[in-house]
Amino acid sequence: MEVTVDFIEGKPVSVNLPQSVVLTVTEADPVVKGQTAASSYKPGLLENGMKVMIPPFVEAGTRIVVNTEDCSYIERAK
Repeated sequence: MEVTVDFIEGKPVSVNLPQSVVLTVTEADPVVKGQTAASSYKPGLLENGMKVMIPPFVEAGTRIVVNTEDCSYIERAK
C-alpha cells in the first residue's frame, strides 16, 4: 500500500492513507433466511483483523473494497 507522509522541518507529522483498500474477507456470518433485503448487512472479519458490515451475498474468501475513512464496505473487488 502506498501512503503519503507529511513532513515539517524534516520530522514526520502525519500519514495519509489511500481512500480505499482491497482486502479479503476471512470470516462471514451465514445469511439469516428472510434477511435478503438490500439494506441488511452482516458482520465480516477481514484479513487484517478488522470487522466490517458486509452485504449478505459476500462470503469468506471474497475480495472487497473498503473505505479507509470510515471502514465501510464499498463494493466487491474487480
